Amino acid sequence: MNTTIRKYIKTDKDVCIESFKSNVPKYFAEEEIKDFENFLMRIEKDDNKTHFYVIVYDEKIIGCGGFGDKDSNQIISLAWGLIHKDYHKKGFGKKLLLHRIEEIKRLKPGVPIIIDTTQYSCGFFEKYGFFTTKITNDYYTIGMHRYDMTYRI
Repeated sequence: MNTTIRKYIKTDKDVCIESFKSNVPKYFAEEEIKDFENFLMRIEKDDNKTHFYVIVYDEKIIGCGGFGDKDSNQIISLAWGLIHKDYHKKGFGKKLLLHRIEEIKRLKPGVPIIIDTTQYSCGFFEKYGFFTTKITNDYYTIGMHRYDMTYRI
């Protein structure tokens, strides 16, 4: 597997949006596409609070994800982690998640890590040390529940 992870740059935007859309409606709600596009525009304006990466497999971007201290409260939140649906169940999500966790530990040792996700992805995060702290039914859209999770440091 010729895979690398590197910092996101502006020219990655379209392929990241394409990867995001490949996960709608199973993992993300249709309404979140615009939220994701706005997020990418914000980080392109030199948002120093957000670290965002792309995962490249055989010279093709197949996913993205990042983290940041969005509320300036010394709690790191994982942001928009996703792999194009054609590359699910091949270890790329694990690689991207572990990369982000290691970067957080390096840059902000001991700082808590949180994520909000859905019932469709919470099991993935549990495998790597996250536990559910709260569930909000129908949060993202009808039938798509929000799982607030925390990483065991």
